[in-house]
Amino acid sequence: MTPRDPEAKRRALLEAALAEFAEHGIAGARIDRLAGRARCSVGLVYTYFGGKEELFHAVFDQVVVRTTEQAPLSPDDLPEYAGALFDGQTAHPEVMRLAAWHRLEQPGRRPAIEAITKANRAKFDAIRQAQEEGRLSTRFTAPELLMLTINTASMWAHQNQEISDLGPQEHAARRATIVDAVRRLVEP
Repeated sequence: MTPRDPEAKRRALLEAALAEFAEHGIAGARIDRLAGRARCSVGLVYTYFGGKEELFHAVFDQVVVRTTEQAPLSPDDLPEYAGALFDGQTAHPEVMRLAAWHRLEQPGRRPAIEAITKANRAKFDAIRQAQEEGRLSTRFTAPELLMLTINTASMWAHQNQEISDLGPQEHAARRATIVDAVRRLVEP
């Protein structure tokens, strides 16, 4: 008999839920379908997460933390930060779809996500300090500069498939464009 591993089941549910929610959103996601993807019972979803909304929020929180860890911000290299965000978005398009569903289906329905609030506060402070020390442009406020950087990194992620599909050479060219554009934004 295989020993039980509750944490492995929880991780499997979160991964299956990421795929299900990215594909169908909250309203279209089905607990039975995602439980099947995770190879567990429907009841286990409710045991671990309470319901579909709670599971969506757990997945979204996990994605925020993972993205923050995989693309750490360095105020002295915002262009490379933008490049790392672009790399992550290209490698994991399901994350961008999940974020789009969050914006569409959750506006004003949930308090601010603590992981995002905490990460952004630290990023704003780091950028503001670099601006005060003359290492970054002061043409924009720290929040504006961060949002311009993030949105520049994401500019191809929101396009139709015909525009967003790319091979390795096109990926490198687009990444270079993003890095150069952000470099020009942040130059003192």
